[in-house]
Amino acid sequence: MCQGVPGAFSHKAALSFFGNIQPGFEPTWKQVFEDVRQGKADFGVLPVENSAAGSVTGVYDLILRYRFYIVGAVDVKVEHCLAVGENPGTVNAAASHPQALSQCGDYLEAHGLKTLEWSNTAAAARYVAQECPPGVAAICSREAAEEYGLTIVEENIQNEAENTTRFVIISRDAILPQDANKISLCFSLPHVTGSLSSVLQRFAMAGLNLTKIESRPLPGKNFEYDFYLDFTGNIHQTPTLNLICALCDELPRFSFLGNYSEL
Repeated sequence: MCQGVPGAFSHKAALSFFGNIQPGFEPTWKQVFEDVRQGKADFGVLPVENSAAGSVTGVYDLILRYRFYIVGAVDVKVEHCLAVGENPGTVNAAASHPQALSQCGDYLEAHGLKTLEWSNTAAAARYVAQECPPGVAAICSREAAEEYGLTIVEENIQNEAENTTRFVIISRDAILPQDANKISLCFSLPHVTGSLSSVLQRFAMAGLNLTKIESRPLPGKNFEYDFYLDFTGNIHQTPTLNLICALCDELPRFSFLGNYSEL
């Protein structure tokens, strides 16, 4: 299950990870989680990070709230284009997802285009194709423009040429393949001097390479935080498993989010 509509970058991620499938679509991230929770879908495909705009923190929050697992990840190269419908007139505004608008901010500013926030890049493309709003173009992928019959005015309008979004595959159940190469955790720490550095040193001593660490406000606690952490490793390796078990026992709040392969 993907968030958005056909032609969305999540659609592209699903095809890249699962092969030639026909995923379902929901308008919001939360509804994707609900479909997986209710058994309407086995997996959900959701964005967690963009190389230019940073983390998509709401998805991590939902993973914790629903107590789901990450069972896979795939990086999708993001190339945005400006596309119009029939008889657009002079383009003076662009519709797209807020992240896409941010990623194309330099182009929008240079051309004096107003912005219209939409739920999804492909949904913006569908809106422009179906409603033909005068003066409004969509910022979307080439695939979305082709899906909805739009005319591409300009390609590769994103600020950074190397623009990639990481998508995760979520599931109700943990899947722990023997060849998994990345582990994701979430934990909170007591307000003690050096508590974070002490934990991080244990990863270094175990020879585990941290690839990401990020803090998020702890719900219901003023100025207290959860830490999200990714590192390369496999839970089937005894030192890695021992460290995870030790942290689970010692830390006041700890969640194992998954051990998976990243494509």
